[in-house]
Amino acid sequence: MKKSKKILVTSLATATLGLISLTDTTGAFPFSAQHVSAQEKDVSKNGKVVKENTTSAPNQAEKSKTPAQKPAEKSKTPAQKPAEKPKTPAQNPAEKPKTPAPKPAEKPKTPAQNPAEKPKTSAQKSPEQAKNITPKEDKSKSTAQSGWVGSSYYQNGTKVTNKWIFDKKANSYFYLNASGNYVQNAWVGNYYLKSDGKMAKNEWIYDKKYSAHYYLTGEGSYARNTWVGNYYLKSDGKRAKNEWIYDTKSSSYFYLTSEGSSARNTWEGNYYLKSDGKMAKSEWIYDKNYGSYYYLTTEGSYARNTWVGNYYLKSDGKMAKAEWIYDKNYGSYYYLTAEGSYVRNKWVGNYYLKSNGKMAKNEWIYDTNSLSYYYLTAEGSYARNKWEGNYYLKSDGRMAKSQWVDGGRYYVDPNGLWLPKSTDGNPYSAALNEAKSYNRNHYSKKRIYKLLILFGFNSDVAQYTIDHLYADYKANALARARDYRKYTNLSKTEIHERLLSSSYFTGEFTEEEARYAIQHLDD
Repeated sequence: MKKSKKILVTSLATATLGLISLTDTTGAFPFSAQHVSAQEKDVSKNGKVVKENTTSAPNQAEKSKTPAQKPAEKSKTPAQKPAEKPKTPAQNPAEKPKTPAPKPAEKPKTPAQNPAEKPKTSAQKSPEQAKNITPKEDKSKSTAQSGWVGSSYYQNGTKVTNKWIFDKKANSYFYLNASGNYVQNAWVGNYYLKSDGKMAKNEWIYDKKYSAHYYLTGEGSYARNTWVGNYYLKSDGKRAKNEWIYDTKSSSYFYLTSEGSSARNTWEGNYYLKSDGKMAKSEWIYDKNYGSYYYLTTEGSYARNTWVGNYYLKSDGKMAKAEWIYDKNYGSYYYLTAEGSYVRNKWVGNYYLKSNGKMAKNEWIYDTNSLSYYYLTAEGSYARNKWEGNYYLKSDGRMAKSQWVDGGRYYVDPNGLWLPKSTDGNPYSAALNEAKSYNRNHYSKKRIYKLLILFGFNSDVAQYTIDHLYADYKANALARARDYRKYTNLSKTEIHERLLSSSYFTGEFTEEEARYAIQHLDD
């Protein structure tokens, strides 16, 4: 009996003193779940031999394995890919791994270690204290840091370099350079990082290096070949200033001012920018500043010294109005009306504009309004009181017809042509002969005198003729009154008024002559 007990005690002591054989099931951190192996052994009990489980003694030649650390080195955290979530050491599935959330402005705290000390391993209990137990898992929190530390960003303890990251808290992208610091006031590809490191979006930025404004779109890249409000971004992304641009979408040219907005309702050199900023082409525009119309050609410059339809553009580009212009191409003068079109078939002062608008010169014209011929001189005004060939132009410019002209010395036929007669050269004789024909038609003294003046005799000749005509003007008045009675239903009073009136060609008799005619009307 004592022998059997001795054997059992010896076995237990051996098991307790032996180094327990441990297996690291995860390889993640110092303390992991272990396996303890047991063996069966025959033991004498109450004189009988029985089999009893006993723990086998670990191989004394093997030491318990703990993660080896070099005293002079800091513990390294596993490197991870930026796009992946940081891996934390595997823990009890029932528990979520607790990792401290470091603030961007603070460095995550790591456990301080004395560089000169070796990492301590857990002290083993004496055989008397040892128990058959499974070591507990170390549930201490991971020390791997993630987040901002100053101007750098860490993921699972690794500083991010040469990579974009998105910070949910700042709701923005950042770019970490080769040194791990966020880029600021600089470009990375088509994207711009502002002074706070945030990627610019939906906003204007000014780049001092390129001395230009840029617009960053909603996804962050710089806008190009497009409008943002009144501003245009060129193919290199720079905002246009002091320059022309061609917009393919609107198929039009625009001019961008020194501050970058599109010019409108103004001139830029010989070109005009309309209210929508487009350069005017092949169209009329009215400029309020100059109070004038202009025509812009197909290439955009304003027309000058030329016609556009019935309108003329002067040397300064303004449309001519209410004025004379001389067109070198046609070698002629034209008159432009108040609304700008050229005059035709009409008089302007002493000058006549023909059907093509040209001012008549050195030529005859026929005016349908006055039913008369006129001769226009070399300088364009109508001739008066002078001969043009065998035709005579009177004081009003009309060509004389069927009358004595040039002081009564010459007679022109119904076509206006001068026909030599024996009376040519004696105006008194010619005037007297003309007056006799008027007297046969029962004209008054005043009317005969006026007709002589009208047909070219001067006042001296006309008065001489009246004095030597020896006409019976009372008889002429009576003859006119009888014509009125015969051909009209006028009363005596009305006939009397017409004989006195200067409004009628047959009037202008004296009161005495008219009264005589009424008194003898019924004889």
